[in-house]
Amino acid sequence: MTQLPMKRRLMAAAVLLGGFALAACGTSGPGVQARQTTNETTTTSAPEPTTTTAEPTPTTPGPTIPPATAAAVEPPCTSEALSAAYTVKLGSLAEVALKVQKCVDGWATSSQTKGFDPPTFTLYRADGDHWVAVNRSAGKLCVGYGVPPEVARQIGCDT
Repeated sequence: MTQLPMKRRLMAAAVLLGGFALAACGTSGPGVQARQTTNETTTTSAPEPTTTTAEPTPTTPGPTIPPATAAAVEPPCTSEALSAAYTVKLGSLAEVALKVQKCVDGWATSSQTKGFDPPTFTLYRADGDHWVAVNRSAGKLCVGYGVPPEVARQIGCDT
């Protein structure tokens, strides 16, 4: 019986271990739904005709009151909402625990931990009714992304 050289044995063991590792890394996480970001709608009905029967009556100009502006509604600051934004921009969160740090004035931060690895942090900004992941880093998270200094202090960013 001839013995295989050490290099061939190591290669065979590496291929075997790689196969086991790939088999163990299934995709059993929650799915992600795509979100339409534009307001494009298609209509198939013809517009209804309008008729005017009376002439408008003149009115006296009154004081001009600006229309009430609705306050910007910030999306919910939940781990589910930030996880969805993270997945869209940075990929799957498989085997990673995401924890919401803080949400202030349309900006948010989260931390992600995996096992004994040091945590990484993610910066998000509100975009309408949802969050968008902006940056992922272990330090200098908010630098260069337009986060106001007073908000950066509140959400845990170094300025």
